[in-house]
Amino acid sequence: MGNIIEFGKKAQDLKSIRDETVRQRKIDALKKIFQCTRCLLKCAKCGAQMDMDPNSNARTVAPYAFCRSCHEEYQEFKERQAGTLLHPRYYWHNDSWMQVWESWLEQQRCLDEYRQSKEFLQLLQEVEELLGNNP
Repeated sequence: MGNIIEFGKKAQDLKSIRDETVRQRKIDALKKIFQCTRCLLKCAKCGAQMDMDPNSNARTVAPYAFCRSCHEEYQEFKERQAGTLLHPRYYWHNDSWMQVWESWLEQQRCLDEYRQSKEFLQLLQEVEELLGNNP
């Protein structure tokens, strides 16, 4: 009889360990998405520390928080893409450079789409409940 009780306790302990592992993976998934990809204190493209001057990028709107250099590059990319700027400002802003910007923006679009998926929103709700932030 003692072996049966011991087996039940071990099974419960394993379930608790698995539950804790799943719980931690859920929290880590959210940390990665929010802390790493949406930090407003660093440039979304290069990761440089952001200039805290609120007027530094006030000239044009950008979809992401960019440092001054990446903001200028983004402006050039958009102008060239729209055809309003025919030649690059710098010789190294070649076709491959344009492809880098296109692929980076596509990755950001995919991340934004993922953040709005029903599965990710469900994960967000579950983690809020785990952390006790939801009544």
